[in-house]
Amino acid sequence: MKALSIKQPWASLIAYGIKDIENRTWKTKFRGRIYIHASGKSSFNNLTLGLSHDQIDKLVIRNDSRSTDFPLDSRNDFYYKSAIIGEVDIVDCVINHPSIWAEKTETSAGYPVKHIIYNWVLANAVIYDEPILNVKGKLSLWEYEKEVKKCNSCLAIELEDTLRGDTEWIKKQIQILKGDKEVSDGTR
Repeated sequence: MKALSIKQPWASLIAYGIKDIENRTWKTKFRGRIYIHASGKSSFNNLTLGLSHDQIDKLVIRNDSRSTDFPLDSRNDFYYKSAIIGEVDIVDCVINHPSIWAEKTETSAGYPVKHIIYNWVLANAVIYDEPILNVKGKLSLWEYEKEVKKCNSCLAIELEDTLRGDTEWIKKQIQILKGDKEVSDGTR
């Protein structure tokens, strides 16, 4: 599944379903579910993060309904870094979305900004109870392929649980998986 690296606290705000827009200087045609990756760097400029009154109100309202405290400084352990913290759907990519989280391509005075800002419209956010830690992020949308590593003992237990019948063969396979050098009939 694809992933997108986002600085904290924005990654958490998206994962909790508070922030419904991700602003980028590039557009995407991708639509679908992605992992939310909290990058190794934060975006804490000051205590208010440059939030508008509407955005702060949204945080307070959401905080009341979800009983989640959103500390506004980077020293707090609330914010995971270098971790996949949840999932969200990208449902659209537009310019000048009406959301309070959308950066506009024009200033309030009607003058164009230096770069076009694309507003990625997000929905159906899920925050993980247990994030996937120590995941190095990448630029752009990137593929995260979870590595599943099993030890030989785990495989032996799995084999023992799933195979029934020839118990001698199973015992030999378990010994091989556990790394026994010699098996009774000399096979490996």
